[in-house]
Amino acid sequence: MDWSIVRRAVPFCAELLLALALFLQPLRRRERFWLRLAASAGFLALELALYALLAREFGWLWFVLVFVSAVGVARFCRELSWTDALYAAALAYDTQHIASTLYILLVFRGSAPEWNNVLYVVLDLLVFAAVFFLFARKLPEKGEYRVTPTTAVTLAGLVLFTALFLSTSCKRAVDVGILADGGEGYIALFRGSLLFDLLAGFLLLWSQWMRRRETAVSRALEKSRVLWRQNERQYALTKENVELINRKCHDLRHQIAALSYAEGGSERRRAFVREVQDMVDIYDSKTDTGNEALNTILMEKGLYCKLHNIQWTCVADGSCLAFMDVVDLYTLFGNAIDNAIESVEQLEDVDKRIITASVWRRDGFAIIQVENYYEGSLTLRDGLPLTSKGDTSSHGFGLKSMRRIAERYRGTLSVKAEDNRFLLYVMLPIDEGQ
Repeated sequence: MDWSIVRRAVPFCAELLLALALFLQPLRRRERFWLRLAASAGFLALELALYALLAREFGWLWFVLVFVSAVGVARFCRELSWTDALYAAALAYDTQHIASTLYILLVFRGSAPEWNNVLYVVLDLLVFAAVFFLFARKLPEKGEYRVTPTTAVTLAGLVLFTALFLSTSCKRAVDVGILADGGEGYIALFRGSLLFDLLAGFLLLWSQWMRRRETAVSRALEKSRVLWRQNERQYALTKENVELINRKCHDLRHQIAALSYAEGGSERRRAFVREVQDMVDIYDSKTDTGNEALNTILMEKGLYCKLHNIQWTCVADGSCLAFMDVVDLYTLFGNAIDNAIESVEQLEDVDKRIITASVWRRDGFAIIQVENYYEGSLTLRDGLPLTSKGDTSSHGFGLKSMRRIAERYRGTLSVKAEDNRFLLYVMLPIDEGQ
Protein backbone atom coordinates (compact mmCIF):
# COMPACT_ATOMS: atom_id res chain seq x y z
CA MET A 1 0.00 0.00 0.00
CA ASP A 2 1.54 3.29 -1.14
CA TRP A 3 0.32 6.13 1.09
CA SER A 4 2.34 8.73 -0.81
CA ILE A 5 -0.11 8.66 -3.70
CA VAL A 6 -2.99 9.41 -1.33
CA ARG A 7 -1.69 12.96 -1.04
CA ARG A 8 -2.79 13.52 -4.63
CA ALA A 9 -6.35 12.46 -3.78
CA VAL A 10 -6.75 14.76 -0.76
CA PRO A 11 -7.04 17.99 -2.82
CA PHE A 12 -9.56 16.29 -5.09
CA CYS A 13 -11.81 15.30 -2.17
CA ALA A 14 -11.51 18.75 -0.61
CA GLU A 15 -12.39 20.45 -3.90
CA LEU A 16 -15.34 18.14 -4.51
CA LEU A 17 -16.77 18.73 -1.03
CA LEU A 18 -16.42 22.49 -1.39
CA ALA A 19 -17.99 22.43 -4.85
CA LEU A 20 -20.81 20.25 -3.53
CA ALA A 21 -21.38 22.77 -0.74
CA LEU A 22 -21.89 25.49 -3.38
CA PHE A 23 -24.76 23.63 -5.00
CA LEU A 24 -26.28 22.44 -1.71
CA GLN A 25 -26.14 25.82 0.02
CA PRO A 26 -29.47 27.13 -1.39
CA LEU A 27 -31.27 23.90 -0.37
CA ARG A 28 -32.94 23.00 2.92
CA ARG A 29 -30.80 21.38 5.63
CA ARG A 30 -31.71 18.19 7.41
CA GLU A 31 -31.81 17.99 11.19
CA ARG A 32 -28.40 17.62 12.88
CA PHE A 33 -26.78 18.97 9.75
CA TRP A 34 -23.29 19.48 11.18
CA LEU A 35 -23.23 16.00 12.68
CA ARG A 36 -24.26 14.56 9.33
CA LEU A 37 -21.57 16.62 7.60
CA ALA A 38 -18.88 15.36 10.01
CA ALA A 39 -19.97 11.77 9.43
CA SER A 40 -19.78 12.32 5.68
CA ALA A 41 -16.26 13.74 5.93
CA GLY A 42 -15.21 10.69 7.98
CA PHE A 43 -16.60 8.37 5.34
CA LEU A 44 -14.66 10.16 2.60
CA ALA A 45 -11.50 9.82 4.72
CA LEU A 46 -11.97 6.05 4.64
CA GLU A 47 -12.26 6.23 0.88
CA LEU A 48 -8.87 7.95 0.77
CA ALA A 49 -7.41 4.81 2.30
CA LEU A 50 -9.15 2.76 -0.37
CA TYR A 51 -7.47 4.94 -3.00
CA ALA A 52 -4.07 3.66 -1.84
CA LEU A 53 -5.20 0.17 -2.88
CA LEU A 54 -6.85 1.08 -6.20
CA ALA A 55 -4.70 3.91 -7.50
CA ARG A 56 -2.15 1.94 -9.50
CA GLU A 57 -4.54 -0.32 -11.44
CA PHE A 58 -8.06 0.99 -10.95
CA GLY A 59 -7.69 4.68 -10.09
CA TRP A 60 -10.61 5.65 -12.33
CA LEU A 61 -12.90 3.33 -10.33
CA TRP A 62 -12.08 5.20 -7.13
CA PHE A 63 -13.10 8.51 -8.73
CA VAL A 64 -16.43 6.95 -9.69
CA LEU A 65 -16.89 5.68 -6.12
CA VAL A 66 -16.20 9.17 -4.74
CA PHE A 67 -18.78 10.61 -7.13
CA VAL A 68 -21.35 8.07 -5.92
CA SER A 69 -20.42 8.99 -2.34
CA ALA A 70 -21.00 12.67 -3.17
CA VAL A 71 -24.54 11.77 -4.23
CA GLY A 72 -25.05 10.07 -0.87
CA VAL A 73 -23.58 13.02 1.02
CA ALA A 74 -25.96 15.41 -0.76
CA ARG A 75 -28.95 13.23 0.11
CA PHE A 76 -27.73 12.64 3.67
CA CYS A 77 -27.16 16.31 4.54
CA ARG A 78 -29.94 18.11 2.65
CA GLU A 79 -33.66 17.58 2.12
CA LEU A 80 -33.75 16.62 -1.54
CA SER A 81 -34.66 13.68 -3.73
CA TRP A 82 -32.18 11.17 -5.07
CA THR A 83 -32.62 12.74 -8.49
CA ASP A 84 -31.71 16.18 -7.17
CA ALA A 85 -28.81 14.68 -5.20
CA LEU A 86 -27.40 13.09 -8.37
CA TYR A 87 -27.86 16.38 -10.21
CA ALA A 88 -26.08 18.42 -7.49
CA ALA A 89 -23.19 15.93 -7.32
CA ALA A 90 -22.75 16.08 -11.10
CA LEU A 91 -22.64 19.88 -11.02
CA ALA A 92 -20.09 19.77 -8.18
CA TYR A 93 -17.92 17.20 -9.98
CA ASP A 94 -17.95 19.38 -13.10
CA THR A 95 -16.96 22.45 -11.07
CA GLN A 96 -14.07 20.59 -9.41
CA HIS A 97 -12.87 19.44 -12.81
CA ILE A 98 -12.93 23.02 -14.14
CA ALA A 99 -10.87 24.31 -11.20
CA SER A 100 -8.33 21.49 -11.37
CA THR A 101 -7.94 21.72 -15.14
CA LEU A 102 -7.47 25.50 -15.03
CA TYR A 103 -4.67 25.12 -12.49
CA ILE A 104 -2.85 22.51 -14.59
CA LEU A 105 -3.21 24.64 -17.71
CA LEU A 106 -1.68 27.68 -16.00
CA VAL A 107 1.32 25.95 -14.40
CA PHE A 108 2.14 23.34 -17.04
CA ARG A 109 5.75 23.68 -18.26
CA GLY A 110 6.45 20.44 -20.01
CA SER A 111 6.24 16.96 -18.64
CA ALA A 112 4.56 17.77 -15.29
CA PRO A 113 2.77 20.60 -13.46
CA GLU A 114 4.65 22.58 -10.87
CA TRP A 115 2.80 22.35 -7.58
CA ASN A 116 2.04 25.68 -5.85
CA ASN A 117 -0.32 25.47 -2.91
CA VAL A 118 -1.06 29.20 -2.76
CA LEU A 119 -1.92 29.46 -6.46
CA TYR A 120 -3.96 26.26 -6.21
CA VAL A 121 -6.10 27.62 -3.35
CA VAL A 122 -6.52 31.06 -4.94
CA LEU A 123 -7.66 29.56 -8.25
CA ASP A 124 -10.08 27.25 -6.47
CA LEU A 125 -11.64 30.13 -4.56
CA LEU A 126 -11.95 32.28 -7.68
CA VAL A 127 -13.51 29.49 -9.74
CA PHE A 128 -15.88 28.44 -6.97
CA ALA A 129 -16.97 32.03 -6.29
CA ALA A 130 -17.65 32.60 -10.00
CA VAL A 131 -19.61 29.33 -10.28
CA PHE A 132 -21.65 30.16 -7.19
CA PHE A 133 -22.72 33.63 -8.33
CA LEU A 134 -23.23 32.68 -11.98
CA PHE A 135 -24.88 29.29 -11.59
CA ALA A 136 -25.21 27.61 -8.17
CA ARG A 137 -27.43 30.19 -6.46
CA LYS A 138 -29.70 30.53 -9.49
CA LEU A 139 -30.39 26.92 -10.42
CA PRO A 140 -32.60 25.81 -7.48
CA GLU A 141 -36.24 26.84 -7.22
CA LYS A 142 -37.83 26.98 -3.77
CA GLY A 143 -35.14 24.77 -2.29
CA GLU A 144 -35.32 22.16 -5.06
CA TYR A 145 -33.71 21.56 -8.42
CA ARG A 146 -36.88 19.99 -9.85
CA VAL A 147 -35.10 18.10 -12.59
CA THR A 148 -36.25 14.89 -14.21
CA PRO A 149 -34.33 11.64 -13.70
CA THR A 150 -33.39 11.76 -17.38
CA THR A 151 -31.80 15.20 -16.96
CA ALA A 152 -29.85 14.17 -13.85
CA VAL A 153 -28.57 10.89 -15.32
CA THR A 154 -27.64 12.56 -18.62
CA LEU A 155 -25.68 15.32 -16.89
CA ALA A 156 -23.90 12.83 -14.60
CA GLY A 157 -22.96 10.67 -17.59
CA LEU A 158 -21.61 13.63 -19.57
CA VAL A 159 -19.59 14.91 -16.60
CA LEU A 160 -18.03 11.52 -15.87
CA PHE A 161 -17.35 10.92 -19.56
CA THR A 162 -15.63 14.29 -19.93
CA ALA A 163 -13.75 14.32 -16.61
CA LEU A 164 -12.64 10.69 -16.57
CA PHE A 165 -12.64 9.05 -19.97
CA LEU A 166 -11.74 11.86 -22.38
CA SER A 167 -9.48 13.77 -20.02
CA THR A 168 -7.64 10.74 -18.64
CA SER A 169 -7.23 9.07 -22.03
CA CYS A 170 -5.83 12.20 -23.63
CA LYS A 171 -3.43 12.87 -20.76
CA ARG A 172 -2.11 9.31 -20.78
CA ALA A 173 -1.58 9.39 -24.53
CA VAL A 174 0.29 12.68 -24.32
CA ASP A 175 2.38 11.47 -21.35
CA VAL A 176 3.55 8.53 -23.44
CA GLY A 177 4.53 10.83 -26.29
CA ILE A 178 6.36 13.24 -24.02
CA LEU A 179 8.31 10.45 -22.35
CA ALA A 180 9.17 9.01 -25.76
CA ASP A 181 10.71 12.08 -27.37
CA GLY A 182 9.64 15.14 -25.36
CA GLY A 183 8.15 16.60 -28.55
CA GLU A 184 6.60 20.04 -28.46
CA GLY A 185 3.73 18.70 -30.50
CA TYR A 186 2.62 16.49 -27.66
CA ILE A 187 2.87 19.39 -25.21
CA ALA A 188 0.70 21.53 -27.50
CA LEU A 189 -1.76 18.65 -27.75
CA PHE A 190 -1.85 18.40 -23.96
CA ARG A 191 -2.63 22.10 -23.63
CA GLY A 192 -5.31 21.71 -26.29
CA SER A 193 -6.92 18.88 -24.38
CA LEU A 194 -6.95 21.03 -21.23
CA LEU A 195 -8.65 23.86 -23.09
CA PHE A 196 -11.20 21.39 -24.40
CA ASP A 197 -11.83 20.17 -20.83
CA LEU A 198 -12.37 23.73 -19.63
CA LEU A 199 -14.77 24.54 -22.47
CA ALA A 200 -16.70 21.29 -22.04
CA GLY A 201 -17.02 21.83 -18.28
CA PHE A 202 -18.22 25.39 -18.70
CA LEU A 203 -20.70 24.42 -21.42
CA LEU A 204 -22.20 21.75 -19.15
CA LEU A 205 -22.83 24.35 -16.44
CA TRP A 206 -24.10 26.86 -18.98
CA SER A 207 -26.47 24.31 -20.50
CA GLN A 208 -28.06 23.75 -17.09
CA TRP A 209 -28.51 27.47 -16.58
CA MET A 210 -30.16 27.72 -20.02
CA ARG A 211 -32.34 24.72 -19.18
CA ARG A 212 -33.40 26.47 -15.98
CA ARG A 213 -34.31 29.64 -17.87
CA GLU A 214 -36.20 27.74 -20.55
CA THR A 215 -38.12 25.87 -17.86
CA ALA A 216 -39.01 29.15 -16.15
CA VAL A 217 -40.17 30.66 -19.44
CA SER A 218 -42.24 27.56 -20.24
CA ARG A 219 -43.90 27.68 -16.83
CA ALA A 220 -44.61 31.38 -17.23
CA LEU A 221 -46.17 30.78 -20.64
CA GLU A 222 -48.29 27.95 -19.28
CA LYS A 223 -49.38 30.14 -16.39
CA SER A 224 -50.29 32.84 -18.92
CA ARG A 225 -52.37 30.36 -20.91
CA VAL A 226 -54.18 29.22 -17.77
CA LEU A 227 -54.86 32.81 -16.73
CA TRP A 228 -56.03 33.65 -20.24
CA ARG A 229 -58.54 30.79 -20.17
CA GLN A 230 -59.67 31.78 -16.68
CA ASN A 231 -60.09 35.39 -17.75
CA GLU A 232 -62.03 34.26 -20.82
CA ARG A 233 -64.49 32.34 -18.64
CA GLN A 234 -64.59 35.15 -16.07
CA TYR A 235 -65.33 37.74 -18.75
CA ALA A 236 -68.18 35.67 -20.19
CA LEU A 237 -69.66 35.21 -16.72
CA THR A 238 -69.23 38.88 -15.82
CA LYS A 239 -70.82 40.00 -19.07
CA GLU A 240 -73.81 37.73 -18.49
CA ASN A 241 -74.23 38.93 -14.89
CA VAL A 242 -73.90 42.61 -15.80
CA GLU A 243 -76.49 42.31 -18.56
CA LEU A 244 -78.88 40.51 -16.19
CA ILE A 245 -78.38 43.15 -13.47
CA ASN A 246 -78.95 45.96 -15.94
CA ARG A 247 -82.21 44.41 -17.21
CA LYS A 248 -83.55 43.73 -13.73
CA CYS A 249 -82.53 47.11 -12.38
CA HIS A 250 -84.09 48.88 -15.35
CA ASP A 251 -87.42 47.14 -14.67
CA LEU A 252 -87.20 47.63 -10.91
CA ARG A 253 -86.45 51.31 -11.27
CA HIS A 254 -89.69 51.94 -13.16
CA GLN A 255 -91.69 49.76 -10.77
CA ILE A 256 -90.32 51.57 -7.72
CA ALA A 257 -90.97 54.94 -9.33
CA ALA A 258 -94.58 53.89 -9.86
CA LEU A 259 -94.89 52.82 -6.23
CA SER A 260 -93.45 56.10 -4.99
CA TYR A 261 -96.16 58.05 -6.80
CA ALA A 262 -98.98 55.74 -5.77
CA GLU A 263 -101.62 57.29 -3.56
CA GLY A 264 -101.77 56.38 0.06
CA GLY A 265 -99.18 54.72 2.19
CA SER A 266 -97.41 55.86 5.32
CA GLU A 267 -94.31 57.98 5.50
CA ARG A 268 -92.43 54.92 6.67
CA ARG A 269 -93.48 53.09 3.52
CA ARG A 270 -92.39 55.98 1.32
CA ALA A 271 -89.01 56.14 3.12
CA PHE A 272 -88.56 52.43 2.53
CA VAL A 273 -89.33 52.89 -1.16
CA ARG A 274 -86.76 55.69 -1.40
CA GLU A 275 -84.14 53.50 0.31
CA VAL A 276 -84.78 50.65 -2.09
CA GLN A 277 -84.58 53.05 -5.02
CA ASP A 278 -81.20 54.32 -3.82
CA MET A 279 -79.94 50.75 -3.61
CA VAL A 280 -81.15 50.00 -7.14
CA ASP A 281 -79.52 53.20 -8.43
CA ILE A 282 -76.15 51.81 -7.35
CA TYR A 283 -76.55 48.94 -9.77
CA ASP A 284 -78.35 50.80 -12.52
CA SER A 285 -75.20 52.65 -13.53
CA LYS A 286 -74.40 51.37 -16.99
CA THR A 287 -71.24 52.82 -18.51
CA ASP A 288 -71.19 53.51 -22.24
CA THR A 289 -67.67 53.93 -23.61
CA GLY A 290 -68.35 52.79 -27.14
CA ASN A 291 -66.76 49.39 -26.42
CA GLU A 292 -68.96 46.59 -25.06
CA ALA A 293 -66.10 44.68 -23.46
CA LEU A 294 -64.78 47.80 -21.73
CA ASN A 295 -68.30 48.65 -20.58
CA THR A 296 -68.54 45.26 -18.89
CA ILE A 297 -65.19 45.62 -17.12
CA LEU A 298 -65.84 49.15 -15.90
CA MET A 299 -69.33 48.22 -14.76
CA GLU A 300 -68.00 45.33 -12.68
CA LYS A 301 -65.15 47.29 -11.10
CA GLY A 302 -67.27 50.42 -10.65
CA LEU A 303 -69.91 48.48 -8.72
CA TYR A 304 -67.27 47.04 -6.42
CA CYS A 305 -65.88 50.51 -5.72
CA LYS A 306 -69.33 51.95 -4.96
CA LEU A 307 -70.18 49.10 -2.58
CA HIS A 308 -66.84 49.45 -0.76
CA ASN A 309 -66.77 53.24 -0.41
CA ILE A 310 -64.04 53.81 -2.99
CA GLN A 311 -64.33 56.97 -5.06
CA TRP A 312 -64.37 55.86 -8.67
CA THR A 313 -63.89 58.19 -11.63
CA CYS A 314 -63.73 56.98 -15.19
CA VAL A 315 -63.56 58.87 -18.48
CA ALA A 316 -63.03 56.45 -21.35
CA ASP A 317 -63.23 56.43 -25.12
CA GLY A 318 -63.49 52.71 -25.63
CA SER A 319 -63.76 52.97 -29.42
CA CYS A 320 -59.99 53.44 -29.69
CA LEU A 321 -59.52 49.97 -28.17
CA ALA A 322 -61.76 48.16 -30.65
CA PHE A 323 -58.72 46.36 -32.13
CA MET A 324 -58.01 44.49 -28.88
CA ASP A 325 -59.17 40.98 -28.13
CA VAL A 326 -61.89 41.09 -25.46
CA VAL A 327 -60.00 38.73 -23.12
CA ASP A 328 -56.80 40.79 -23.46
CA LEU A 329 -58.81 43.93 -22.72
CA TYR A 330 -60.47 42.30 -19.73
CA THR A 331 -57.11 41.07 -18.40
CA LEU A 332 -55.39 44.41 -18.89
CA PHE A 333 -58.08 46.54 -17.23
CA GLY A 334 -59.05 43.92 -14.68
CA ASN A 335 -55.50 43.60 -13.33
CA ALA A 336 -54.89 47.35 -13.42
CA ILE A 337 -58.02 48.23 -11.46
CA ASP A 338 -57.74 45.25 -9.10
CA ASN A 339 -54.22 46.39 -8.15
CA ALA A 340 -55.50 49.91 -7.56
CA ILE A 341 -58.39 48.63 -5.43
CA GLU A 342 -56.06 46.45 -3.36
CA SER A 343 -53.82 49.46 -2.78
CA VAL A 344 -56.49 52.01 -1.74
CA GLU A 345 -58.31 49.53 0.52
CA GLN A 346 -55.22 49.57 2.74
CA LEU A 347 -55.41 53.36 3.24
CA GLU A 348 -56.63 54.59 6.61
CA ASP A 349 -57.60 57.98 5.17
CA VAL A 350 -60.93 57.30 3.42
CA ASP A 351 -60.63 60.58 1.49
CA LYS A 352 -57.67 59.11 -0.38
CA ARG A 353 -59.49 56.00 -1.46
CA ILE A 354 -59.73 57.30 -4.99
CA ILE A 355 -59.22 55.53 -8.30
CA THR A 356 -59.15 57.39 -11.60
CA ALA A 357 -59.23 55.52 -14.91
CA SER A 358 -58.92 57.22 -18.29
CA VAL A 359 -58.80 56.09 -21.91
CA TRP A 360 -58.26 58.49 -24.80
CA ARG A 361 -56.91 58.70 -28.32
CA ARG A 362 -53.82 60.78 -29.19
CA ASP A 363 -51.62 60.92 -32.29
CA GLY A 364 -52.55 57.44 -33.48
CA PHE A 365 -52.18 55.86 -30.04
CA ALA A 366 -54.68 54.59 -27.49
CA ILE A 367 -53.67 55.84 -24.04
CA ILE A 368 -54.75 53.99 -20.89
CA GLN A 369 -54.10 55.53 -17.49
CA VAL A 370 -55.03 54.30 -14.01
CA GLU A 371 -54.09 56.38 -10.97
CA ASN A 372 -54.49 55.82 -7.24
CA TYR A 373 -52.98 56.68 -3.87
CA TYR A 374 -50.79 54.23 -1.97
CA GLU A 375 -48.92 54.06 1.34
CA GLY A 376 -45.49 52.71 2.13
CA SER A 377 -42.53 52.30 -0.20
CA LEU A 378 -42.35 50.68 -3.62
CA THR A 379 -39.31 48.87 -5.02
CA LEU A 380 -39.07 48.70 -8.79
CA ARG A 381 -37.36 45.88 -10.66
CA ASP A 382 -37.25 45.84 -14.44
CA GLY A 383 -39.57 48.82 -14.44
CA LEU A 384 -42.29 47.10 -12.38
CA PRO A 385 -42.98 47.21 -8.62
CA LEU A 386 -42.13 44.10 -6.63
CA THR A 387 -45.07 42.39 -4.98
CA SER A 388 -45.56 43.11 -1.28
CA LYS A 389 -46.66 39.50 -0.78
CA GLY A 390 -44.21 36.86 0.34
CA ASP A 391 -44.60 34.44 -2.54
CA THR A 392 -43.01 36.30 -5.43
CA SER A 393 -43.50 33.39 -7.81
CA SER A 394 -47.28 33.31 -7.36
CA HIS A 395 -47.90 37.04 -6.90
CA GLY A 396 -46.74 40.04 -8.87
CA PHE A 397 -47.73 38.13 -12.01
CA GLY A 398 -50.51 40.57 -12.98
CA LEU A 399 -48.28 43.45 -14.04
CA LYS A 400 -46.02 41.11 -16.01
CA SER A 401 -49.09 39.76 -17.78
CA MET A 402 -50.23 43.31 -18.53
CA ARG A 403 -46.83 44.22 -19.94
CA ARG A 404 -46.88 41.17 -22.20
CA ILE A 405 -50.31 42.15 -23.49
CA ALA A 406 -49.09 45.69 -24.22
CA GLU A 407 -46.03 44.34 -26.03
CA ARG A 408 -48.20 41.93 -28.01
CA TYR A 409 -49.96 44.97 -29.49
CA ARG A 410 -46.59 46.68 -30.11
CA GLY A 411 -47.22 49.01 -27.18
CA THR A 412 -45.55 49.91 -23.91
CA LEU A 413 -46.47 49.79 -20.23
CA SER A 414 -44.80 51.99 -17.63
CA VAL A 415 -45.39 52.89 -14.00
CA LYS A 416 -44.58 55.97 -11.99
CA ALA A 417 -44.75 56.37 -8.22
CA GLU A 418 -44.17 59.66 -6.44
CA ASP A 419 -45.82 61.65 -3.64
CA ASN A 420 -47.76 58.50 -2.68
CA ARG A 421 -49.53 58.47 -6.05
CA PHE A 422 -49.21 55.46 -8.33
CA LEU A 423 -49.68 55.94 -12.05
CA LEU A 424 -50.01 53.09 -14.56
CA TYR A 425 -49.57 54.24 -18.15
CA VAL A 426 -50.18 52.09 -21.24
CA MET A 427 -49.70 53.33 -24.80
CA LEU A 428 -50.88 51.18 -27.70
CA PRO A 429 -50.64 52.00 -31.41
CA ILE A 430 -54.09 51.96 -32.99
CA ASP A 431 -54.42 49.66 -35.99
CA GLU A 432 -54.75 51.59 -39.22
CA GLY A 433 -57.94 49.74 -40.04
CA GLN A 434 -59.66 51.07 -36.92
